[in-house]
Amino acid sequence: MGAPIIKTSGQGTISAIRDVKVESLSTKFAMVMPDDGCCTLAIRIGPNMTAEGNACFLVGDAVRYTMTSGGDGVPPRVHDLEKSGVGSRTT
Repeated sequence: MGAPIIKTSGQGTISAIRDVKVESLSTKFAMVMPDDGCCTLAIRIGPNMTAEGNACFLVGDAVRYTMTSGGDGVPPRVHDLEKSGVGSRTT
C-alpha cells in the first residue's frame, strides 16, 4: 500500500505566464509566487482565454491552488489554479 496523498491549499500571485513548447505541442504555465514565501511554482494552465477571447489569467492576479503530495519518490503536483478574487485584476 502506498503512502497517503496529502492535499494542501495555497494562495499566491502570478509573476509571469510562459509558453513552453515541446516539439509541436505548446502549453502555458503560470509562474506563481506563494504568499508564504516558498519558491515559485509553475502551474499548467489550459486554454488561457474566455469565450470572448480575453485572457483568463494575467500577471499580478491573486490565485488559489491545490498541491498534492505523496510518498514513494513522487514529486508534489500543483493543480486547480483559480483566481482568488482578493487583489485580482479584472479585465
